[in-house]
Amino acid sequence: MVNLSKEEIIKLLKSSLKVSLIVGTVLSLVNQPSLIFNFSADTTQLIKIFFNYLIPLLVSAYSRFSLLNEISKKEINYKNE
Repeated sequence: MVNLSKEEIIKLLKSSLKVSLIVGTVLSLVNQPSLIFNFSADTTQLIKIFFNYLIPLLVSAYSRFSLLNEISKKEINYKNE
């Protein structure tokens, strides 16, 4: 497991949030264009848009932390050889 400082975690989450904003906006424009341009939505549509942003955020953050964890494991294995 990677030991990250609070600042490093915040930096990773901020970069994941940037990815989420871009991907979520593109997904929302593709999947809900009438909602975006007409500014009318019901609860179901708002939930869909929320998940358009949440899922990329979670995937991006998970990917970044997993990659750091793998790098850390390889560094430990390299040092033990």
